[in-house]
Amino acid sequence: MKLISRLLIPLAIIAGFSGNALSAQDAKPDAPLSPAVKDSDSSRNPGNVLFESTGVFVNAASALPANRYAPLFRRAKITWLTLQVDNGGNPRADNLEALDSGWLVAWKNEGFKVGFWGAPRGVARHNDNKALEQARPLVEADAALAARLTGKYGGDFYIADCEDSFQGYDPTDPAPFLNRVFVESFQRAAITNGIANIPRALSSEGRVGLDMKPWLTNGWDALPQAYWNSYAVYQPSKCVDFYVHEAGWPINRVHPTIGTFTGEGENRKVTLKEYAADLRTRPTKGFSYYLPESYLGLKNPEAYEELARMSEPAK
Repeated sequence: MKLISRLLIPLAIIAGFSGNALSAQDAKPDAPLSPAVKDSDSSRNPGNVLFESTGVFVNAASALPANRYAPLFRRAKITWLTLQVDNGGNPRADNLEALDSGWLVAWKNEGFKVGFWGAPRGVARHNDNKALEQARPLVEADAALAARLTGKYGGDFYIADCEDSFQGYDPTDPAPFLNRVFVESFQRAAITNGIANIPRALSSEGRVGLDMKPWLTNGWDALPQAYWNSYAVYQPSKCVDFYVHEAGWPINRVHPTIGTFTGEGENRKVTLKEYAADLRTRPTKGFSYYLPESYLGLKNPEAYEELARMSEPAK
């Protein structure tokens, strides 16, 4: 979700990846984290229940003023928004300027939860230990930046967009070690910035070879990018099955992200009604929509009404 092409990728299930590309000393966490538990669901951050409702990802704060969109969002039964604050190691200066000018306060005054999302750096090359070593301090810095900005601007939660550069293309690819690096670094920085228990979620492709264990055992939920409009294999029900049955996520911690944009991948046209019908085939709770300011706008009330119907329990 980095506003670049999300290409279909080879699948590699690395839920038990051990990080053996680095030394045993490197693999040790630098600070205590949530302990691993037999029932992985018990490690969930309690605040993550907010993802069981409807939310939206936002790219440009300036395009989504609260006074114009809040009535439509209430009609859609949207309860949370997440704004990009960091991308590739850099703060989003335009969005931080909007935050300084009261954008977050305006949305909170309208009764919405407002959090942030970011896209950290990962490996520049796969199957390359040197690239992994070069990426590790960048990932640590990006996780620290994410926590610092979330604490500074009073975000209600944080979503990490970790995609291709964090995944493995085969069992020997060391890149998945960076999942653990990000999770541990974020937690250390969260403690430092006074947001140790903040709700958090992972956003990645609908079917992707990440090391899922650090995210699971340290409280994160999953928001798989189920962009059925881009690729048939990203059909939401298939993405849910992948995360639950192959990657090991409890289903109550899986909340698909959908989109209706065009021009990417297989360039499929999928309506909200089609998304709704497919989502109801799996007992997930909550979903999110990618970029309402770009793909819904202010003159499409029917779409917001359809989003509201999607949040209703199946009959």
